[in-house]
Amino acid sequence: MRAELGVSQVKRLRHLITYTRLAAFSVTIVGIGVLTGWLLDVPMLRTVLPGWTAMMANTASMFTVLGVGLSCATFRTSQTGSLIRQLGAVLVILVGGLTLVEYVLSVDLAIDLLLPFELQQSEPVAFPGRMAPATALCLLLSGFGLLLEGRSLLPQFFASSALFISLMALVGYLFNVSALYSVGLYSSMAIHTAIALILFNTGLLVIQERSGFVELLISDTAGGEVARSLLASIPVVILSIGGALLVGEKLVYYDNRFSLALMATLSIATLVAVILRTARRLHQIDKARGNVQAELAALNAFLELRVAERTSALEGVNNKLMDEMSQRQKVEDDVRRLSLTDELTGLHNRRSFFLLADQLMRSARRNDQSCLLFFIDLDGLKKLNDVHGHEAGDLAIIAAAQVLKAAFRASDIVARIGGDEFVVLAADVRESADILSARVQTLVDEFNGSDRCRYPVGLSIGAVRCSPKELKPLGELLAGADAAMYANKQLRRKQALHCDVCPIRIQTCV
Repeated sequence: MRAELGVSQVKRLRHLITYTRLAAFSVTIVGIGVLTGWLLDVPMLRTVLPGWTAMMANTASMFTVLGVGLSCATFRTSQTGSLIRQLGAVLVILVGGLTLVEYVLSVDLAIDLLLPFELQQSEPVAFPGRMAPATALCLLLSGFGLLLEGRSLLPQFFASSALFISLMALVGYLFNVSALYSVGLYSSMAIHTAIALILFNTGLLVIQERSGFVELLISDTAGGEVARSLLASIPVVILSIGGALLVGEKLVYYDNRFSLALMATLSIATLVAVILRTARRLHQIDKARGNVQAELAALNAFLELRVAERTSALEGVNNKLMDEMSQRQKVEDDVRRLSLTDELTGLHNRRSFFLLADQLMRSARRNDQSCLLFFIDLDGLKKLNDVHGHEAGDLAIIAAAQVLKAAFRASDIVARIGGDEFVVLAADVRESADILSARVQTLVDEFNGSDRCRYPVGLSIGAVRCSPKELKPLGELLAGADAAMYANKQLRRKQALHCDVCPIRIQTCV
């Protein structure tokens, strides 16, 4: 429970535990003092004042047991203390219960004179040494309250009942009403018995941490403030007024009717004063709560404004970061594209070709597809550069790239891997290399005969085909296609010894 309480509540709870320990100590001292009075024959320790009812020795013994048990109850973590508390409670229940049985059944169970003390009664009683019926009942209730301490609502019921009976006896002594502390010819409840019972049972009530009563007493709510204020003032004030009026009546300052009227008037005035004091305290609490709520509202508004400002600033920074990230991503994409793309033709470059070709060949092997690799060389590029300049050579390279892109499928890999060298890798091709080469030648002828042609283009092509079961490494395929292209180029040179740069029929070597 304490883990859920605030600082002020824990402080109040500690005060209640301190009160319980002081009450337990006081009850123990009362019991020991009365036993000492019986042992040493000191009447004042037994009766407080001459002529008053004496506390019985067995009653004093039970108070000693109750005081020790209540003290042990404040140390909840001690198993030994818990055992002592329970054994003491059982003993008190037995003594109180058996005494009541003696009264009800008019029997003598020989429990009244257990202690070897000489009993000197201050008043004639029917059963010497036997505690009063009200005392026995209160001890029985107190024993059950101590035994069940910390459980449900039963301990509160037992302690409250015993507290009411003992408080009524104390009021009887204060106002000289014997009917409130005695029953017929039976022994009366002694005044220090009533006080000890009040101390014990109030201590037992306030140590019940799980009870609604304790929760109310230690709470910071308005109800807790009212409870603490009224419980601390009204009983003391009313009893003080009653006692003062009784003294005045005994001194014959006024008669009984005047005393009652004055008692009523002073009680009303006292209650009004307590109510006004409590209302003023509640007003202060509500006012303080209102001030705190206003401060919290202002603080929340300020925080919301700061949060809005921070959010706006963060959004600006975030947008800036997003722009920077977008620009950076664009730069990275451009760098990646440039690193994989031939800048002049827009085709794949050498690096990109090897990356994509490896993936395509793996896929072809898994899908049981053959591959066809073309190695293509642009004829006469060096002479074109020497005669017409590098701009003319670049135009020829671009024209060759456009022809190759138009001749092959989008899924085929068309790349420029050198100055005048191109490669094409195609998978799952049903046409033969000759048919594809003828398609390239047709497109070359169309280009050379068009208005777009400033410098005629000639291409030499070599090709190799590989089945999926005999799929060779890419380097070996390139070497084979290069050799086929070179053989084709030599053949074309023999056929056109007198042509500088002219279209030549493509012959494919596979």
